[in-house]
Amino acid sequence: MSSGSAAGPAWAVAPFPTSYAPDDLTLWLARAAAPTVTLAEKEARIGAGESYGHFLTPEAAPTALQQATYQQTLDRNGPAIAADLKGLARQLEQHAGGHPLTLVSLARAGFPVGILLQRELRRRGLETVHGGLSIIRGVGLDRTALQQLLQARPGSRVVFVDGWTGKGSIRTTLRRSLDGSGVAPTLAALYDPAGVADLAGSHHDRLLPHAVLNATVSGLLSRTFLRPDGTHAAERLDHLEPWDVSRTYVDALDTRVQQAEASAVPANRPVHAPDRAVQLARALGCTDPHRAKPSVGEATRVFLRRRPARLVLQAHTPDTRHLNELAQQHGVPVTLCPELPYATMALIEGDDA
Repeated sequence: MSSGSAAGPAWAVAPFPTSYAPDDLTLWLARAAAPTVTLAEKEARIGAGESYGHFLTPEAAPTALQQATYQQTLDRNGPAIAADLKGLARQLEQHAGGHPLTLVSLARAGFPVGILLQRELRRRGLETVHGGLSIIRGVGLDRTALQQLLQARPGSRVVFVDGWTGKGSIRTTLRRSLDGSGVAPTLAALYDPAGVADLAGSHHDRLLPHAVLNATVSGLLSRTFLRPDGTHAAERLDHLEPWDVSRTYVDALDTRVQQAEASAVPANRPVHAPDRAVQLARALGCTDPHRAKPSVGEATRVFLRRRPARLVLQAHTPDTRHLNELAQQHGVPVTLCPELPYATMALIEGDDA
């Protein structure tokens, strides 16, 4: 990647003011008002082939169901998540091989994971910096901000961090975005049911508490979007501040991490899980793979932001209970499919679903 001038890069952006503690995350992202549309317009434009990165639907305060599911998931899955975070931190320490480490979490699901990994790695004595960047599926990484981040960390090992994987689309976008840049597209995902991450806390499709909330657990950051000039940006959603749990969430999990025994490096990496999910979606009438969203995190997002057409469950579990309730609210059919290689999958409404 090219360097900026000695006088300072003209493209530099100031750190975005999230509601996380400043030492936990430096987010290199421009701040702008989000271009919002109705859900109907969003579905129509995506259906016409436009990238979701050009518009957002307005984000409302979390519902009672979202808040209850968040707390129940934190109580139920917190110990296992802490053990998997600690195990992933141990893998990152080995990956760094004694070099300084730069963690680059991907907006927004990567933020809490990156924060907790940085805290654990610093306790282990590893020099670690944590920055956040925007990535938009099918478009790419915010390379301007990445260049700015890397200029401040010459010689460090760079690892990109995400919360979970679905079909691996972000993995593919990351790899294409960094092609020819000299930066390795090393991806660490806390939960990797798709089997596409380089490092994973687990390949289990486990619900993360922050998957059921949006900005209120992501430093009050909106989903990122593209401005007309192609640069990445986001809006700080201050109207959601009364519901913000961003700091208390990472603090609660960090307490559990310090008490946990690290999970072992996960074995039995899934093979062809995304392909099998897409095949099962096709058998249910959804022929557009972009409308099939496997994994409990992706399925939850569908019910919060899109028009779901069907919920597919491997089995009824506590991690999918909220999806059953949302399916009932939306009048969406639920199909049990034990051969699904994920805990669940949501299909999005369209001509074929």
